[in-house]
Amino acid sequence: MRIIYIVILLSISGCAHIDYAPSVNPHTALSDIVTKYALNSSALTCEGVSAVNCLALVHELNQLMLEHPNNKVILSVSAYALYKSGRANQAQSVINKLLNLPNPPLNALSLGINLAIEQGNLAKAKQIAQYAIDEFGTEASPYLQMASIYYAQGHYVIAANYLELAYKFGTHKSHYYYHKGLIAEATPDNALACHYYNEAIGFDAQHNQATARYAKLSVLGNCKS
Repeated sequence: MRIIYIVILLSISGCAHIDYAPSVNPHTALSDIVTKYALNSSALTCEGVSAVNCLALVHELNQLMLEHPNNKVILSVSAYALYKSGRANQAQSVINKLLNLPNPPLNALSLGINLAIEQGNLAKAKQIAQYAIDEFGTEASPYLQMASIYYAQGHYVIAANYLELAYKFGTHKSHYYYHKGLIAEATPDNALACHYYNEAIGFDAQHNQATARYAKLSVLGNCKS
C-alpha cells in the first residue's frame, strides 16, 4: 500500500560548492525560505506547471543546515524538500539524524515511516510508528500509518482497529473511508469496498486513489450506481 499523506548534501561530488552566507536568526531565515517557495500554502511540487525551483530550494536549505546542523525544524523541512525533489537517500540521511536527536517532530517521524515502508522495511516502519504514537498519542497520523503497516502485512483486523483510532483522533473522513475500502477489498468484500470508496469520494471529490479503485470495481460489476 502506498501512503499518501506530509519534508545532505546537494552533491557529494568533489566539485560541489555551497555558498556560505551566515543567517542572523535560523527561524527568520527558514521562515523567509518557506514564504519564498510557498511551502505553507500548498504541497511542494517539483514538476509540472505549478512546480517550484526545487534545486534552488534544496541549495538554500543545505546552507541553512550547515549553519544550524541540529535545528530540528530546519532538518525536518530539509528532509521533506529532499524527499519531494526525488532525493530519497539524502532525505533518509537527514531523517536518521533527526531520529537520533531528542524529541523529533511528528512530521519527521511520519516521513521516516513513509521511507521505511517504501524500502520494504515494515519492522522499522512499525517501530517508528509506535514511537510516534507514544509521543503524539492524540494525533491521528501515526495511527493511520500504523493501520497502513498492518494492512501491508495482511493483518486486516489490527489495521481496522488502528484505523478507528485514527478516526477518533481526527483523521479526514475521506482518508478514513478510503482505508476502510482497502481493508474491505482485501477481505474480500468488493461491494462493501465500493460503498466505502464512494463515501471517500463524497467527502473529497479529488481523492484520486478512491476514484480509481471505485472505477476499477465498477468495471468488474461490483459497484451499484
